[in-house]
Amino acid sequence: MYFRLVLIGLLYATPPAMAATQAIKTETIRIQRPKAEQFPLLEEGFNSDISLDGDLETDFSEEPPLPKLAVYYDEAALPEAVRKTRTALIKIARSGDVAALAPLFAKQEQPPELSFMPVRDPVSFLKDSSGDGEGHEILAILLDITEAGYLRLNEGTEDESYIWPYFARYPLHDLTPSQKVEMYQIVTAADYFEMLDYGAWTFYRLTISKHGDIRSFMAGD
Repeated sequence: MYFRLVLIGLLYATPPAMAATQAIKTETIRIQRPKAEQFPLLEEGFNSDISLDGDLETDFSEEPPLPKLAVYYDEAALPEAVRKTRTALIKIARSGDVAALAPLFAKQEQPPELSFMPVRDPVSFLKDSSGDGEGHEILAILLDITEAGYLRLNEGTEDESYIWPYFARYPLHDLTPSQKVEMYQIVTAADYFEMLDYGAWTFYRLTISKHGDIRSFMAGD
């Protein structure tokens, strides 16, 4: 009986042992590098380079900077109508009488833009916008910006206009030290850094058309 059990055990153990000794056939697959003609983008004139390691290197040339607008200070260079309106605004600002702006505004066919929302009573609006409630602060701002440098926009067209101060359309990050001193006569350093982060001048600006009409006197962007 013992020898029969041993014999049966050997019979069951033999096939796996024999299978383990059999060699496993393998096949080697060689990966060939792609040919150049398989990449139609790699033509002469294409400004890129693909290395054999698969890295893509592209040369992006920087765009040329936009030209800066010319800044003017000469009052004599202004058209006569613009010069008269600017002189009138300076006189009113120095008088301290914000109500004197009403007759100047009334002469125009189109009232000046004082806010992004319609304004029914310009004098009351300017008083309410002033920190002192009387309009004196607004007049001080008006005086400051009209005495700064200005820009000429859309020159030679029907939409030609003049804007004070020039910082309203000038790249703030390109200001020279002397220009920053001029700017700090109008705004504080805190205002400047806030506008620098925003990317645009957001303080008050004055725009006068070539015909002498006040198009806007407002803050914001």
